[in-house]
Amino acid sequence: MPFPSKKIDDVAAVVLAGGKGERLGRDKAVVPLGGKPLIEHVTAAAAKVFETVLIAGPARLAFTGYPAAPDETTGVGPLSGILAGLRATDAPWIFTLPCDSPFVSEAFLRGMAALPRNADVIVPRPSVHYEPLHALYSQSCRPHVERMIAAGERKILKLYDLVQVIEVPPEVTDGWDPDGMVFFNVNTQENFEAAQQRFTLLSHKAST
Repeated sequence: MPFPSKKIDDVAAVVLAGGKGERLGRDKAVVPLGGKPLIEHVTAAAAKVFETVLIAGPARLAFTGYPAAPDETTGVGPLSGILAGLRATDAPWIFTLPCDSPFVSEAFLRGMAALPRNADVIVPRPSVHYEPLHALYSQSCRPHVERMIAAGERKILKLYDLVQVIEVPPEVTDGWDPDGMVFFNVNTQENFEAAQQRFTLLSHKAST
């Protein structure tokens, strides 16, 4: 059954773009893929689904045209981006997305956002591992994250020990991601080359 096309206003999308791209050797957010920066593939998908899209990253990403979620901490990793997103919106929930996941789909975003939100975190678990950067976080997480960062904790999964978590299993996420590409990240040059090949294939299919 198709999801409604109306944009969602009680969840703000937060694109996490604070990483240095050390393994790739360059700023992942602005690496060109298919004629536009990697981050713009993510913001374009998010903007189809959510009324609010925020960028948790450096000021140089203002070219995207989306409001910033100012990151007041450094050296903490994605946990600081989650906190920045929670602080930057009045929405009761945020949906975090990494800036280097160019194949995130509208079906996945709408499917996740449509799940019952009777917990503090809703996170995909398509395998033995969580996907904590493609997850929903309630504002109820904010004080926990603030205390974690103040204590020097950097691991997102430590938050899951403090709050109620709904795990979304592979039999659910597979229905929104038949090609298995939603969680694909461009972390290395090999990943980037694979993304280029995938994008070329998709562009060819769209033109035939």
